[in-house]
Amino acid sequence: MPVRWLLWLLVLCVPSAFAEALYRVEVLLFRHDAPLLASQRAPSGWAKGTQMLERNAERQPMLDAIAERLSAEPGYQLLLHRAWRQQISDDGKAIALHQGPRHFEHYPIQGVLKISPGRYMRTDVTFWVNRFGDYGQLLASERLTQRVRLVPGRLTYIDHDSLGLLIELKRL
Repeated sequence: MPVRWLLWLLVLCVPSAFAEALYRVEVLLFRHDAPLLASQRAPSGWAKGTQMLERNAERQPMLDAIAERLSAEPGYQLLLHRAWRQQISDDGKAIALHQGPRHFEHYPIQGVLKISPGRYMRTDVTFWVNRFGDYGQLLASERLTQRVRLVPGRLTYIDHDSLGLLIELKRL
C-alpha cells in the first residue's frame, strides 16, 4: 500500500519538474538588407509586463563563430548578440532585452522574447531597431515580430524584411 502512494506522488511531481527546466538561450539579431523607412515606431510601454534580463543570468555567448561570419559577410550587420540562462515554465514571464544608450524610454535595440514549454517549445519574439533624432526623440523603428516553434539544441533562423534573428535553446 505505501508503495502505491509513493508511485502516485512521483507521477504527480514529475511533470512539474520537467515543466520548469533550465535552459541556455542565445540570440543573434542582425540586419541583412537596407533599413525599412516605413515601419511603425516602437510603443512607449514596449517592456510592460516583462522581466528585464538580469546581468547575473547572462552567459558567455557560444555562437561566436556564426557572429564573426555574419559580421564579415558584405551587407550583414550584427546588431545584438546575447546569451543567458532562463527557467522556462508555463507561467514564466517574457524577457526584455536592450542594447545601447537609453533615449527617454527607448534604446537603439530593444526586444521582448517569451518562450513557452511543450513538446516543441514556442517563442514569441518582437524586436525593434530604433533611429533617434538630434535631441533623442524616436524618429522611426524597424520591427521584427514572429511566433515560431523551437527544438532544443537546434539553431532556428527567423527572417523578417530587413532583419534576421538566430535563436538557440539548449537544456542545462
